[in-house]
Amino acid sequence: MELDKDRCIKMNDGNKIPALGFGTYCPDAVQKSKCEEATKVAIEVGFRHIDGAFVYGIEEEVGRAVHEKIADGTVKREDIFYTGKVSRFCFNTAASFRAESCSQTTE
Repeated sequence: MELDKDRCIKMNDGNKIPALGFGTYCPDAVQKSKCEEATKVAIEVGFRHIDGAFVYGIEEEVGRAVHEKIADGTVKREDIFYTGKVSRFCFNTAASFRAESCSQTTE
């Protein structure tokens, strides 16, 4: 099976985001390093849309995987789309926590 790179969602600014994203949720029972490795493999097989969230607690590992695949020439930065989410939980907490979650997601 091959990923269809033409299946994209066109944004208002003209950019196209792949409709199929690689989800990075990692249950507590799984080592975070496994998520990092899985993200690398996902990029190697063609995923260009990476889906994560602050509450998953693995953004650092996902970031390392993406940076490594850029550094080794597998993918260019401009070809990667990262979708980060802030959960409803964050909106019921202090504004400083919301700001921290958004800041850490974009690092």
